[in-house]
Amino acid sequence: MAATRIPAVRAAVEVIRSEGVGLVFSCPGATALPWYEELERAGASRLLMARHEQGATHMADGWARTYGKAGVVVAAPQGAGRTGADLDGLLTGLRAARAEAIPLVCLTGRTAPPGLSVPPDLSVPPGPSVPPGPPGEAAAVADLVRSARPVTKWAVRAGEPAQLPRTLREAFRTAHEGRPGPVLVDLPYGACGQEIRYAAATGRKKSDDSPATDADTHVVTDAGLRPLWGARCESPRTRYVVRGRDGPPGWQIPAAVGVRRALDFLGRRDTTVVALVRDHELLFSADELAVTARYDVPLVLAVLDTGGRSGAEAVELMRTYGCAGRRVDDPGALRSTVAWAGKEAVSTARPVLMAISGRAADTARATAPAGSVAGASRPRTPPEA
Repeated sequence: MAATRIPAVRAAVEVIRSEGVGLVFSCPGATALPWYEELERAGASRLLMARHEQGATHMADGWARTYGKAGVVVAAPQGAGRTGADLDGLLTGLRAARAEAIPLVCLTGRTAPPGLSVPPDLSVPPGPSVPPGPPGEAAAVADLVRSARPVTKWAVRAGEPAQLPRTLREAFRTAHEGRPGPVLVDLPYGACGQEIRYAAATGRKKSDDSPATDADTHVVTDAGLRPLWGARCESPRTRYVVRGRDGPPGWQIPAAVGVRRALDFLGRRDTTVVALVRDHELLFSADELAVTARYDVPLVLAVLDTGGRSGAEAVELMRTYGCAGRRVDDPGALRSTVAWAGKEAVSTARPVLMAISGRAADTARATAPAGSVAGASRPRTPPEA
């Protein structure tokens, strides 16, 4: 196909489309506006907005575990003068993906001050010609890539807009090959609108071997809570999406959003997705609860109530979002409540909460078969190269 001149960010979106990516996860950020505009213009790659960078990366994590292709995140972590929580959240999500061999492609945009000499590729240690730079936004631009290097397979700053399509294709290849993992590509805000010569190329072929298989229920949880579900609610077609023991708290709900959206794109809209969390972890995911309600994500949120009142408070919280909730005190009612919640989520196209009392959970654990934790399904993680 003949090359045409288009803005660099439009070429990047074309590469994303050619890789078969149907949904991009992001969060509000001024320097990411060119990405939002081009994604909206393209139409094929939809955009789901999280409330912060960590939530967006966890959503992409759940998507990749289910869809079988790299999850894509567009982020705009701020520079100096802020608390740094946005950058920390992004790095936390990337670290979690790296630890469990989840392929992600993270695209960031930062504003580089005029006259700053920042090397186009910071995937290798900078040499003597790179000035240390004053504290502030200038240093933050370089520090983003340097900070991401330990928690990614590859981190690079695409300083030359004309090289962006090649760099992005390499990013997808790197995310998948060998031991999968996250990569980061930073495109300066000022370079997004620069026109480059772009010729469409064939991306990776869509795989038909999605990890979703033919499961009728996907339970997103951690290894510690997996036996609770297995004792009372497991069916022969239950698939577990399990966070490692060292994973960040609050991972389950945003990851479940990614799982749900991946199943939707695979045509599995009748499949139930359950996010199983402890009540204190719900506090880490309050923002993502708002996202599930805003985007009408049909999830079952199963919350283990360890504090007596927290379950009732969680039900009330869901009602403020216009979503249904129910408390479970009888362990024998767990399975029927799950069936109700699944049907309610589908019929309303909204998240539905079931608060499991401590007594019901203790009884379920006591009847869990020995060694049930070993049955948890996790992505195969080849050893580090």
